Formats: sequence, structure tokens, C-alpha cells
Amino acid sequence: MKKLLSGFTLLELIIAVAISALVAVGVFSMFSSIANIRDHSVEASQDIILIETLTRLINRDARMMLYNTLSVDENSQYKKLKFATQNSLRFNKAIPVTVYYYIDDNNWLIRQEENTEMLFSMEMRILPNVSNLDFSFYDGSNYTESIKPNAKMMNVTLDINNRQVTIPIARTMDNIQ
Repeated sequence: MKKLLSGFTLLELIIAVAISALVAVGVFSMFSSIANIRDHSVEASQDIILIETLTRLINRDARMMLYNTLSVDENSQYKKLKFATQNSLRFNKAIPVTVYYYIDDNNWLIRQEENTEMLFSMEMRILPNVSNLDFSFYDGSNYTESIKPNAKMMNVTLDINNRQVTIPIARTMDNIQ
């Protein structure tokens, strides 16, 4: 009787290693895809939270805006949305302040609050990676880029990380005369 050899041939080992390598590559690819999806969704949710916070801040400023103070200053170094409001973050809404929204040289959206009588000025870096800032004002029938100082609604449009976001802003009737 012939003696049976136990073990594998070289060809069988090569095939087993190749199949194992293919399975390992597939498993790694699947885990890599899951990690990339998770990272993207975390980044997207952080963007949504920042935009929601910015929307609430600008809307609070606009709801407490003082009559006929809305303007866009394009003559300075930066294009700025400017208006007076009772929504002072520094003084806890105790005194009126002038608020400016603009993009600085480092592509941050800035909220500047100042009161000239008290010689006070404060800048807040709100949102990074903002490359464009535009405003449109509701004239009663549609939105236009021409300033409407008594506009009850306006849109602030930002380019954030090469994605355009439009924030609708509404003023209350209490501060409009």
C-alpha cells in the first residue's frame, strides 16, 4: 500500500494565500469606506451646527434691529453688513450697539459689535473658511441686491468650504417704524 502524504502542495498554498489576501483587502476596503463615511457625516453635522448657530445669532440681531439703520458698507477694506441693534452680546442686551458682519483676510466670518459712546469694540470669529458674503433685501415682491433700510426680510449668502449657504433673516415689526 502506498503511504499517503499529509500536507499541502505548493500550488494549494499559493491559492490559499491569494484567497486570504483578497478577503483581507475586501475587509480593509469595507472598514475604510465606513470610516470615511463616518468622518464625512461628522464634518457635515458640525457644519450644520455652525450654520444653525449663525442663523440664530443673525436673526436675534435682526429682530432687535433699530429702525432704518440697515446698510451695506462696501467702501471699507471689507464688504460689511451694518446695523444698530439692542442685541448686545457684551452688555447682555442692555444698550444699543452697532453690529457689522464681514469676512476678514483669513476667511473668517466676523461679527463686530461696537458702541462709540462707551469707546467699546469687540470682534468675534464666528465661522471659518468663508470665501464670499452677499446680501439681498426683500422689497415687497422679490429679493434684490439694492439696500432697503426698512426691509423686513433679507438673505445672507455665504460660500463656506466651496458650498453656498443662504440664511433667511426676518425682522419683527416691533422695531420698524
